[in-house]
Amino acid sequence: MIISRGEKIFQGLNYVFLTVLSFLFVYPFWRIVALSFNEGYDSSRGGIHFWPRAFTLDNYKTIFVRSDILDAYTITIGRTLIGSILSILLVSLLAYGLSKNRLRGRKAINMMLIITMFFSGGLIPTYLLFKSLSLLNSFWVYVVPLLYSASSVFIFRSFFRALPAELEESAMIDGANDLTVYAKIAFPLSLPIFATMGLFSAVGHWNDYMMATLYVTKQDLIPMQSLLMKILDLTRSNKGTSFGMVDLVSETRKTVTPQSIKMATLVVVVMPIMCVYPFLQKYFVKGVIIGSLKG
Repeated sequence: MIISRGEKIFQGLNYVFLTVLSFLFVYPFWRIVALSFNEGYDSSRGGIHFWPRAFTLDNYKTIFVRSDILDAYTITIGRTLIGSILSILLVSLLAYGLSKNRLRGRKAINMMLIITMFFSGGLIPTYLLFKSLSLLNSFWVYVVPLLYSASSVFIFRSFFRALPAELEESAMIDGANDLTVYAKIAFPLSLPIFATMGLFSAVGHWNDYMMATLYVTKQDLIPMQSLLMKILDLTRSNKGTSFGMVDLVSETRKTVTPQSIKMATLVVVVMPIMCVYPFLQKYFVKGVIIGSLKG
């Protein structure tokens, strides 16, 4: 295939544009990583852009000796794992049932799900509901309200509808029930959509801080995102002593500053979810493409 001169110029400009755009996306986070591994007082001099000038691990050591930071990290990991697994399991079961025309009341359930996409009870009724269910100041306030998502149900339902009906019929003839068909046929054939929706759910749980802001007051139940918000606010307002920044600095050598702790905390919050994505990328891309074609 012969490529014209104009196409070569266009491809070259396209590569240059995408390279510059990628650099603009990656560089801010890369600089944060470099600052997190640099001595705090040395970082205050400026001039650190790509590599640490005075390498140290004191910033991370300072973070992980704090019990409140360890508690927040545990809460965040726990809610992400438990919430994502339960949500995907329950949503996929509901969607699998709704994908069958023989399900009684299917239209009514679909209508109720659609209503939840456009209307909500409001903040105060939701707060009172959570209070009556004893979810306030509880770990399960991060899990139970986010178990179901109408949009996720409809995506799963569309995917299950596209599966060959002959596979289910042959399994039914062999004596399999609906749960057996779901576990041994529908689930293995739907790994791309499970990985895609699982990643969406995990990112949502990991980045959420509103649930803690509205419904949690106990400090030992605050997730990492909420704690990070407090650190950023206190650092910007120069009130680090109220969060214990002075204690953080005094627990290690004089190479740690509130700013360096902030950078290390940012890396600790963002890095885990970034490490998970490459392992799910092929399923994620495939699931999005198939979902768009079969929706």
